[in-house]
Amino acid sequence: MLAAFAAKHAIAYPLLSDPGSDTIRRLGMLDDDLERHHAEFGIATRDDQRGVAYPGVFLVDRDGLVVKKSFHKNYRIRDTGAGLVEAILGIPAAEPGAAESASGGVVRARLSFDSPDYRPYQKLRLAAVLTIAPGWHVYAAPVPDGYTALSLEIAPQPGLEVGPAAWPEPRPFHLEGLNDRFVVHEGTIRGVLPVTFAFAPGSGTQIVRAVLRYQACSATECLPPGILRFELVMPEMPRAE
Repeated sequence: MLAAFAAKHAIAYPLLSDPGSDTIRRLGMLDDDLERHHAEFGIATRDDQRGVAYPGVFLVDRDGLVVKKSFHKNYRIRDTGAGLVEAILGIPAAEPGAAESASGGVVRARLSFDSPDYRPYQKLRLAAVLTIAPGWHVYAAPVPDGYTALSLEIAPQPGLEVGPAAWPEPRPFHLEGLNDRFVVHEGTIRGVLPVTFAFAPGSGTQIVRAVLRYQACSATECLPPGILRFELVMPEMPRAE
């Protein structure tokens, strides 16, 4: 079975057959909560499904030591390949998926997914690339009362599970005459928002509505808070024949 799978998908590296689930037990990967997960999914557990592993990724260094790992809350959720490379190796992923750009004067933004389509229960990464005009900055959280921090949100939608956005480290900024403390972003920055498409197979194309909020200021001028809105169309990956 593994030989046929490797040949079909042109896999050249060794694959492990694990009769009795001995290896995944020793790695702590056995799904001991399979029946509870299936109850949450609304399906029954068949005998041939017992012994299934959580899908996970281990990063092993040249000495064979595990230096990083990535797992999810149940076996249904899977990463994209590009998302794994970024999360595990820190290499920014390409974003070949649905994309849309918008401009708010001194701030331009482009949102894009790291996959051209989604699989049911797949975790994708929504990247936001902001270009801030020279001489301007946007506030990062936390901000004093009366100011608006940079944020990226997705409109609530059944089936979409959204994690917290990750932005680059901001720098401290001081306004002459004020005691308030600020941190800001300048230039071009890239943030990432994890989005899990927890839809059942056959759910079809999904529209993801996102809102980017910010407040842009210079050393002498502060603009009113800005809002940029986006609609990203994500088709479901066609089922394999």
